[in-house]
Amino acid sequence: MSDSGSRVLVVDDTEAHRYVMASWLRRAGYQVTEAATGRDALDAVAGHDAVVLDVNLPDMSGLDVLQVIKADATTAVPVVHVSATSIDARSRTSGLQRGADAYLVEPLDRDEFLATVAGLCRSHAARRGITEHARRLADLTAAVVPLGSARSLDDLVAAAAQGAATVFGAAVVVVATASDGMATRVVSPGPGRTAVRGRLLAPAAEPDAAHPYTWTAQDTPGVWREMLDRAGVPATGWHVTPLLDASGRHLGGFAVATPDGPLGAEDADLAQQLGEALTGAIGTLRSYAQEHHIALTLQRSMLPHSLPTPPGLRMAARYSASDAQLSVGGDFYDALELPDGTVAVVIGDVQGHSLRAATVMAQLRFALHAYLVEGHAPARAVDLLNELLIRSHPELVTVCVAVVDLRDGSMEVVNAGHLPPLLVTADGARYLTGSSPLLGVRLPTERRTTTVPSAGPCTLVLVTDGLLERRSGHLAESLARMAEVVTDAGTLDPGELCDVLLGQFDSAERGDDVAVLAVHLTREKDPPAA
Repeated sequence: MSDSGSRVLVVDDTEAHRYVMASWLRRAGYQVTEAATGRDALDAVAGHDAVVLDVNLPDMSGLDVLQVIKADATTAVPVVHVSATSIDARSRTSGLQRGADAYLVEPLDRDEFLATVAGLCRSHAARRGITEHARRLADLTAAVVPLGSARSLDDLVAAAAQGAATVFGAAVVVVATASDGMATRVVSPGPGRTAVRGRLLAPAAEPDAAHPYTWTAQDTPGVWREMLDRAGVPATGWHVTPLLDASGRHLGGFAVATPDGPLGAEDADLAQQLGEALTGAIGTLRSYAQEHHIALTLQRSMLPHSLPTPPGLRMAARYSASDAQLSVGGDFYDALELPDGTVAVVIGDVQGHSLRAATVMAQLRFALHAYLVEGHAPARAVDLLNELLIRSHPELVTVCVAVVDLRDGSMEVVNAGHLPPLLVTADGARYLTGSSPLLGVRLPTERRTTTVPSAGPCTLVLVTDGLLERRSGHLAESLARMAEVVTDAGTLDPGELCDVLLGQFDSAERGDDVAVLAVHLTREKDPPAA
């Protein structure tokens, strides 16, 4: 008749009445706590499944105790009011309206009393089960949502492990295999606990398994035991969910610690749902990585395969794609030796991230290359490029062209809306700030050319805005910081300088592609005329 193991609090200031009710309940299999006052009842109510509450108590009204119990979500359990004096309908109605779940009048009938308590305990257990199930589903949703935004396998596996540990309230291991066969593994010892990461070449789960299975503490593979020891997870059993794609190919494994025995049906279902979500996320991430690789290969195929190396000039370039963008972008750089012995270096950025942006970038790069080789001055070459862009494409483009004369070390710089190039000489670092509007609009005046006389050995650095622009912080601050980094780098090789710049500006905050071009002129300054 009872819900075995249910806990009932009996509150009555009359010891004989309390004894009778408690005895009936104990013989029926309940765990009983007794209290003689309202204050004692409120101190003891937490953790009980039902309360039998006398209406008349010595220190406070039973109705007041009832309201306090019901007002707190942690103690809002079913309450049976018991009264020897308030037997009229109005009194009973008042108690029920203020939150009582049942109202019994003494003398009590034993069977009616036990049936009432049993019914209330069952309803409380059902409500608690529904609430717990809803909480678990909410935890599952919270665990699944971050999987869709992960942009690396490491982030995906870590998010899955931490979310699953919260769902199950237990240690969790997640292992996911990349397309190269290398597996990323993460152990979360429990909710909110720091995860332990690692990589392995061993299978993430039983290679023949297509359905969930269990490991005992003795069955746990040795390759798992080392990482479990490092995470402080004691030897225990595991419920393992293999992660398979639609073709049956294993993508990894997801395991939940089972120190109290096998998972129940509800937990096993939650594990299956989380496993399906994780499988889908791994598949999506793999597709993303493959498409990103294709896009990046296409982008780089449109950039120079090598840079010129004339005597007295060393240069290097780097291109770094944004992890936040799947499509190819419009960042570009170029360097070429011109027929008159000068060397032109170019950097630019076509608006947008798409195959079209990359196509426009390639067309403009080759067109500018041709204009410069034909012998046009930098400003005229950029004007011709602008006319081509206006006639052919709606995009806006920024570009900076610097032509270096190796005979005297002078430079001519034309900047069309691009970030200013940084020049570092023995006298310090400065930005060449002369600029004119970007390409894609017609100019009412001639394009400006900045002439830099011979300055001896110097370094010229050109970058696209993806290196410096951040969601937080100002561009001016980033420009100042770049000048410091380049100055501190001293006489680093241009390739090393490019790498230092990419390393100094955190890629985690980078939402755009980046191109960097560093040019080091080694020619000494001309001696003064005699």
